[in-house]
Amino acid sequence: MYRVIMVPTDGSGFDREAIRVALRIAERTAARVRLVRVLATGSFFGVADEAMPVTVDVAPSERDRALSELYSLAVECRATSKADITVDLHSGPVSDVLQGYARRNDVDLIVISTHGRSGISRLSLGSVTDSLIRHTTIPVLVVKPPTSYLNPQLVKGFRRIIVPLDGSDLAEQILPRVLTLAKLEEAEVTLLNVLIPQSYSQKEIADPSLPWWDKDIALAKSYLFRIAARLRREGVATTTDIVIGENIANAIGDFASREKADLIAIATHGRGGLTRMIRGSVADAIMHSGRMSMLVFKPDMAAGKGEAHSADLAGELVPA
Repeated sequence: MYRVIMVPTDGSGFDREAIRVALRIAERTAARVRLVRVLATGSFFGVADEAMPVTVDVAPSERDRALSELYSLAVECRATSKADITVDLHSGPVSDVLQGYARRNDVDLIVISTHGRSGISRLSLGSVTDSLIRHTTIPVLVVKPPTSYLNPQLVKGFRRIIVPLDGSDLAEQILPRVLTLAKLEEAEVTLLNVLIPQSYSQKEIADPSLPWWDKDIALAKSYLFRIAARLRREGVATTTDIVIGENIANAIGDFASREKADLIAIATHGRGGLTRMIRGSVADAIMHSGRMSMLVFKPDMAAGKGEAHSADLAGELVPA
């Protein structure tokens, strides 16, 4: 279960949905919610994929105004929630400060809102959300804000969670984190495997009923059934499905939309720099192309291998 939940806030209003989600989870787990705001110094600033250059020094008036806004936000939260809420104001490079704060305060879940901006704006301005995912081994719950703030539709819970799996140890590292959240939200989990056409015939006719798919589909079904059985033993309602597509991210996003899912949960390498630009990332592509919330986790691969192997040997999942 969660003990400390961090919610980065910038006072823009786009963080409200993330705060609502954090408070809901905190009330069910008795976790402490830490609302953290960072006044940027000599860097780009923005929590919701927005950024603006600021001066090196933060004026006292700016700190006072930000602190007043934080206190007001805490009062507003306490009026509607019984969760233990604290506020913290810091200054410095936003991503670095948030990562350091999370480590020092034993944060075990980061909840953050994002616009999902892409293209030149994202490359030039950067993204605090992306940085947190790439540089921390703490699960990041990325909450997409309502489509319209004039007519917001508040999500009461993540009732349907899609978990893409490809048979790798990396992909399975998300499972203990999904187990924790699914139990809290009383959610149904769907394990999804995307089959990629390999031969010319498969690419020409991506029909799972044709004979050249028999072996691939049988292997995928066997794999998903084995993982689903482990989740069901933990009391989580679990289904499985297989889709065919050449673009994995699009196939996952389309499936989640058709199934009216509330959340996609996925583990990622968290690659950065040139490698990320060349090879890309399924998690990154889904996040910046869709309007669905995501639970993203970058495992500590040094510890992750042992963790994954232990889970396989025991045949069970241990919640994070």
